[in-house]
Amino acid sequence: MPFKMAYIICVAILFSLGVFVSGSMAKEWGEDPRQIVIDEYASILIPLFFTPVKIIPLSITFLLFRFFDIVKPPPIKHLENIKGGWGIMLDDLCAAAYTTMIILTLKAVGLFR
Repeated sequence: MPFKMAYIICVAILFSLGVFVSGSMAKEWGEDPRQIVIDEYASILIPLFFTPVKIIPLSITFLLFRFFDIVKPPPIKHLENIKGGWGIMLDDLCAAAYTTMIILTLKAVGLFR
């Protein structure tokens, strides 16, 4: 199986598993508890796929993802309001989408090689 397809399948499985597991854990621990980190792990894989494997681009990708995950600009903040596993996973997925757009822009203008 080609690497790209395996990567996509891995992210999809991790995300799906995250919806299920975090939804179950939220019932016990409350909405979006800090103990649940599968949302971050599954989502950061998306922008990392497009990031050159060099320390500065990888660091920038990580910092951008954490920025969007913490600050939660719209619509990220609204996605948190979705109950259960979907809300827990979707806000990080949106943070990953924002990060990916910036990474792809940096690559397009030649700042990431």
